[in-house]
Amino acid sequence: MFLITNPKIAGFIPQWSQFKGFSILFDNPGDRLLPLDENRDLKLLSCDITSEELELYKRLYQTLTLFPEMPSTYLFCPLPFHSYHVTLWDGINDANVQNVSRKYRFDAEDLLEDLPNSFLKEKKFFSIDEQPLAISMEEPIEFQFDKLIKWGNAGLAANLKPANSQSQDILHMIEKERKSLTEKYKEYFGLQTCRPSYGPHVSLGYFANKELAELSTSMIDYWNESFLSNTNGQTITFASNSLYGFNNMETFFKK
Repeated sequence: MFLITNPKIAGFIPQWSQFKGFSILFDNPGDRLLPLDENRDLKLLSCDITSEELELYKRLYQTLTLFPEMPSTYLFCPLPFHSYHVTLWDGINDANVQNVSRKYRFDAEDLLEDLPNSFLKEKKFFSIDEQPLAISMEEPIEFQFDKLIKWGNAGLAANLKPANSQSQDILHMIEKERKSLTEKYKEYFGLQTCRPSYGPHVSLGYFANKELAELSTSMIDYWNESFLSNTNGQTITFASNSLYGFNNMETFFKK
């Protein structure tokens, strides 16, 4: 019996462990945003699998089903389709809250503990210079599938790349905005929330056990060929971004 080594996973159904925080995500096109059960003033990220605007997501999700050995052989836990998203900037979460400056750490811990309710009440951590956390976007950006990647024997993701030269230019501007926000956030709260480089991606799921995840390394190129074939010609376009909170890896919400 292999033990669960991934703190984001509580069981093999899969069951997702509590993992709280907030991030800036691209707003999915055509998102239906259902009311959140715990708080009707918040809207739940809830991708519609029938949406034509989310066809790229759908192809990614369907390609995973071509490999039934992934859960059984490698203890891979796929994320539900409704949770698919592309993170633009990471904020405070359970994994980095201890790195917040001593002045603000207890407040940050209280914020995480009280999510999702604190998402409506908290002001301090959700703005810089009285401006809400956001990344400026003057034009929509279009992405296509690039390659399948495995993150440190923990997660599997679909890397994305700009679908055209215009989107490449837009991405460069977004990267500058993202870097500026990261530097300001560190100056205010002592926490560098993001790596300097930005790799847009869709998280597809997580491996429950790191040893079995390591055994899957030899399969990545093989799986990648199917993802390349099944997503050929498909793109996804984002026109805006917003701050989202989350309680675990399948439950994301916004105001």
